[in-house]
Amino acid sequence: MDELVDLSVRKVEPDGSIPDDISITELAEDVVRGKRKLSQPQMRMLIELLPYYAPKLTAVAVGWQKGEDFYTRLDKAVSASEKAKVVKLIEAQVIEHEE
Repeated sequence: MDELVDLSVRKVEPDGSIPDDISITELAEDVVRGKRKLSQPQMRMLIELLPYYAPKLTAVAVGWQKGEDFYTRLDKAVSASEKAKVVKLIEAQVIEHEE
């Protein structure tokens, strides 16, 4: 055995194409770990696509600072939207002008 083969390193395609059976997140992981090399345009595309395939999931709590629960805030929002639906009429009288 003249040469040892590292099976953890994936083969880089000679034409620079990315195989169809690999997901975007798996591809990004391989690039980070040094298992796969990408061309500059492929790397830019990966950077742009990654947030859509693996978005950050965060939550923000607002009501606990004001002592309100979710139901209270939802009820206020519903009542505010119902008030916005009410059509306001302009009460006016017609003034006739004679020449």
